[in-house]
Amino acid sequence: MLLTFTTDSVFYHVHAMPLQIYSSLSRRKEPFAPIDPQKVGMYVCGPTVYDDCHVGHVVGPLVFDTISRWLKAKGYGVHFVNNITDIDDKIIQRSQRTGEPWQDITKRYTQQYLDILSELNVTEVDAHPKCSDFIPQMITYIEDLVKNDRAYLAEDGVYFDIAKQKDYGKLSARKLEDMLAGSRVDVQKGLRHSGDFCLWKLSKPDEPAWASPWGEGRPGWHIECSVMSSSILGDTFDIHGGGDDLKFPHHENEIAQGEAHGGDYAKVWMHNGLIQYEGVKVGKSDPRMKDPNFSKQFNVFHLFKTYGSATLRFLILQGHYRRPFDFAPQAFEGAKKALDKLIASMLELGDSSVSAISTESELLLLPLPLECNAMRQAFCESMDNDFNSGAAMGQMFSMLKIMKRLEVNAQRQTMRVIQQMCYLLGITSPEKLKAEQCKPKQENEAAGDKFNAVMNLLIECRQHARVQKDFALSDRIRDGLQKEGIVLLDGKEGTTWEIKD
Repeated sequence: MLLTFTTDSVFYHVHAMPLQIYSSLSRRKEPFAPIDPQKVGMYVCGPTVYDDCHVGHVVGPLVFDTISRWLKAKGYGVHFVNNITDIDDKIIQRSQRTGEPWQDITKRYTQQYLDILSELNVTEVDAHPKCSDFIPQMITYIEDLVKNDRAYLAEDGVYFDIAKQKDYGKLSARKLEDMLAGSRVDVQKGLRHSGDFCLWKLSKPDEPAWASPWGEGRPGWHIECSVMSSSILGDTFDIHGGGDDLKFPHHENEIAQGEAHGGDYAKVWMHNGLIQYEGVKVGKSDPRMKDPNFSKQFNVFHLFKTYGSATLRFLILQGHYRRPFDFAPQAFEGAKKALDKLIASMLELGDSSVSAISTESELLLLPLPLECNAMRQAFCESMDNDFNSGAAMGQMFSMLKIMKRLEVNAQRQTMRVIQQMCYLLGITSPEKLKAEQCKPKQENEAAGDKFNAVMNLLIECRQHARVQKDFALSDRIRDGLQKEGIVLLDGKEGTTWEIKD
């Protein structure tokens, strides 16, 4: 699309570029062509709600919230679904360990997750379906797979037969023949192939269970997303997203189920990068995560308190969604400094009365000094080039530099365009950003700081007692804390502590 308009009596042109998306399945960028030219169906895997959120849980929703905003700017309607896994082994194990009903656990952590998304201005999600609300649909779906001989009943549940799935492994570049050659079939369970995955788990004592044609049980992890996505968006929909760690086995198995059930399932598969710390990958099994001082660097509430939620969103958008996200303190400090600079400029020159624009065309038609136009064009082209928000934000800051050379009215015009770019990225009004960056600590955060100070004092007292060889006092402090569920951990770097359930 070519748009022509004038600024300061000069005619110039801007192009609304076609949108290109990198497909994890084809491993290349492709022009985006939704099933319905007017509306995009998008499903993104959400968290398993059994414990506090960490930053890895929010990267995906935030990335795809920004993607949804740009799709709408391109003129598409978007139906964005982000599920909640509220049936899982981890949830059951926590319930059994603590005695708390599993429904209470999932309700508490679901609400925590939703509150965090709201704080991050993730507002584009249209539905947060819960697995427990789709059990009848899951049973019907599995019945269809069994009827079509794509699934079978084994000793402990119903399993999907991967050997009957054409091109199984195409998303993760794994070959079924290689899996078959190196596999050892679990004869005890009656599996046809060791890679066959469970669709319906027959229940064990004291586990949540639902009635089914195969006996009381609960759904497997992979079937949950296939059923919720197809129930809401249809057997074939436009975009399926999630973290890169979900390609195998989760998304590979979703593809197998979806295609076996009927339809093409998801047309475009998109995967966001994973988290790092100072360039080193961080995973759930990382031994560094056992250190409370290290693990808190990925605690969302700690990051909110230390840097602000707007800084967290800004940091994630500074890169490209397919690359790893580094959450080391220096990365946050750099993002906060850049955001503070942007906020200061918006407060000085921005017009807080302007309303947020909704489309790319409106952004391109805003009055702008001619020398800044190429940067505005590059902003749009960056977003059209597989949603490269980092490159797009770079254009915003290039415009900030040029502004210093412009006369006051041109500065205000340029700032208005920058402000509208921020709106399209989910970076809100300057007044709200300023308030968020300077937000006073909440009462629970202040109480947490006091608790940390008390713990540090107790550790110092215990260390002093040990130096004085007063081991009775040292043991009394340790044992007293342990009775309250607080475990002291003595290591080479000193003593740390953690709270046990």
